[in-house]
Amino acid sequence: MKKNTSLSMHLLFAVIVIIELLGRLLDNIQMEYFVKPLIMIWIAVYFLLYAKKSTFTIPVLLAFFFSWVGDNFLMMSGKNELFFFAGVGGFFCAQVSYIYIFSKFSEKGGKGYLQRHPWLSVFFLAYVAGMLVLLFPGLEGMMKPIISIYALSLMLMSMMALNRSGRVGELSFKLVFIGSLLFLLSDSMIAFNKFHSEIPLAGFLIMLTYISAQYLIMRGLILEE
Repeated sequence: MKKNTSLSMHLLFAVIVIIELLGRLLDNIQMEYFVKPLIMIWIAVYFLLYAKKSTFTIPVLLAFFFSWVGDNFLMMSGKNELFFFAGVGGFFCAQVSYIYIFSKFSEKGGKGYLQRHPWLSVFFLAYVAGMLVLLFPGLEGMMKPIISIYALSLMLMSMMALNRSGRVGELSFKLVFIGSLLFLLSDSMIAFNKFHSEIPLAGFLIMLTYISAQYLIMRGLILEE
């Protein structure tokens, strides 16, 4: 029964994603208005149906909710710049929620991978520093601290995803960590495209990596026991 439900839900998700990506390719904002809010709703419902662990349900749903808020505000950012700030705020809250989830909950306890190999933090710091160096000339006023703080939260989220290695099952770790890297890539493209140089097919690539990121993180968390 659950297998049939999962298949039906994935068919629905495929329709949502295809319409969203087509809207991006065709630059049709009306298509996005219709389906983009459904992405995180579907992910939240699927998580509730199949999650093995109940202890972190509330913080996970909060991460999904804040992502949904960010999605909707960023979707309207073309109308008013304030919507962009609100969208970044929503995703900042989502990153804080993910940081809490990845660092607080585990199956095995003990030290995580990054705690055992702290030198790996250098790669994350170097990436964020490099992005900020590229972006700062195009940022004005309050955008500099806002983008810097968000970039640090995004970096820490991915670091905490890496730290889950050895504390949760291998597949759960891999799915979440790959998802975190895709999230980092997606938001990097948003910032680079907006404040530095235009990326060909930016909207399509940003949403493709973002949807994949949220889906993989959700599936990885479902596997955590």
